[in-house]
Amino acid sequence: MVAVAWLGAGPAESRHAVTAAALALALGIAVLGHGLGGPDSTLDTTAAIRWAPRRALHLAAILVVAAAVVTAATTVPVAVILRDAAGFTGLAALSATLFGRRLAWTLPVVTGCVSAGIPAVPEPFVLHLLTWAGQPADSRVAFTTVVVFAVAGVAGYVTRGPAGSAR
Repeated sequence: MVAVAWLGAGPAESRHAVTAAALALALGIAVLGHGLGGPDSTLDTTAAIRWAPRRALHLAAILVVAAAVVTAATTVPVAVILRDAAGFTGLAALSATLFGRRLAWTLPVVTGCVSAGIPAVPEPFVLHLLTWAGQPADSRVAFTTVVVFAVAGVAGYVTRGPAGSAR
């Protein structure tokens, strides 16, 4: 994460810096998302503990670690980093819920690469929506997209857990 964010460092509001920070967050959260479930789903289900609080804490830890690392390595505003970290964490949680922990990296990486490869433009609306991670801090579309991803991902992962585990 540090290398990608540092390589893209530049003026705080530059498209290049925001794109590099978003890509760094996507890649870092994809790697951290691999831990959203144990290697043995049967073993995970035999524990006599409540999983929901632990899953929520795990997602919060992923968000905080990724945001802290990228914040330290770049000049991008913290609001943009937190917004993107929340969106990518929600996507990792959604991926883990839908596809299992082994594929928890898919949605953050695909979304991060799309945001890095396509310029963040306001029109057409589809491109504006797809490039939410590269949008400026005051973008309502990016904020709304992040809220949807974060709420859907966290709700699904906290209540259901990763795919392949007996819930």
